[in-house]
Amino acid sequence: RKVKTGGVRRKFTDSFITESVCDFIQGRSSYAVIKERKNVSIGTLSKWVNAFGNSCLSPIEISEKFKLNEASKWSGTLLLDGKYLNKNSCLLIAVDYLTLDIVAHLVVDKESGKNYAKLINLVLFCGYNIKALVSDGHPSIRALTQTRKEKPLKATRNYPRPGISPVTRTKSKLEGVPHAWCVVHAQRELFTNLTKLKLSKEFNLKLRKQINLILFANTLSKAKKNVKKLAHETRSRPKVFSTTALWILERWEYLTLHFNLRVNKRKIPRSTNVVENVISYVATRLKTMRRIRNRASARAICNLIVLNYRTKPLINTKNKLKRGKSPLSLAIGKKVNLKWTTFIKKSTA
Repeated sequence: RKVKTGGVRRKFTDSFITESVCDFIQGRSSYAVIKERKNVSIGTLSKWVNAFGNSCLSPIEISEKFKLNEASKWSGTLLLDGKYLNKNSCLLIAVDYLTLDIVAHLVVDKESGKNYAKLINLVLFCGYNIKALVSDGHPSIRALTQTRKEKPLKATRNYPRPGISPVTRTKSKLEGVPHAWCVVHAQRELFTNLTKLKLSKEFNLKLRKQINLILFANTLSKAKKNVKKLAHETRSRPKVFSTTALWILERWEYLTLHFNLRVNKRKIPRSTNVVENVISYVATRLKTMRRIRNRASARAICNLIVLNYRTKPLINTKNKLKRGKSPLSLAIGKKVNLKWTTFIKKSTA
């Protein structure tokens, strides 16, 4: 490959290009550092990164390559979340709870029901069997499991009119799939509601302590006992009751699902910490980069970051059995030494 710099056309070997992209995507160096160290312009390096990112194997192709659609160690408990890269780009991620593997990802314009439905389609095409869903309770994710009720227009009859067929009930994408909400996100929302009420410091701390006892209870009976206590303490204050006890009771089924549901004899998580850790990994890599200017660039960079994460051995995990193994090898069920460069199509690598 030839690049013209300062009137002189320079030649770069394939190994040099791969090494430069590898240094950049693994977070070891920023654009500016690589420019000084390797004497390569930022524009040239950016072209290399986009070329590699656009030539990555898709999640479906990776699934077919290792036959994950036929046999895999995926648990069936799927965690969903999103991260905004800029005003016009958002990264949606679907992570398996047991293997910590990113089953599928998608760069879209925003978090919406349609975009999450596209992500779920991608997950299903990879051969993933969704047995339970865990999320932060975002309305667009709730729409995947909750069927929207059709409201009749005002001043109209609810029963069908002669010659007019009744409104058909459109089913949600994952109707019937158990959906648990993250208790950490619920805690944040409840604390925000308390701050808006401007209560006394002592009463505020008392309510916060009671909320924590409910959301992070060890057993369902303790959670029920504490929510009754909270309802009793706030019944004389309607605003406080509606923003604390009533708020929890309306979402009780989703906030306590982890007590009752088992997937393959394993408890489902009560929080989305697993997917939050993956997002923090992506955010750390993005800090070394320049501002992402368009969605095409965001798609290429995220493809490389996700691919690097899936093939990189886990180090900081608490589970000793997972240390030294990459999320993708855990999904395959064998300890395989994988390199992200092997998942780049030959026309680029």
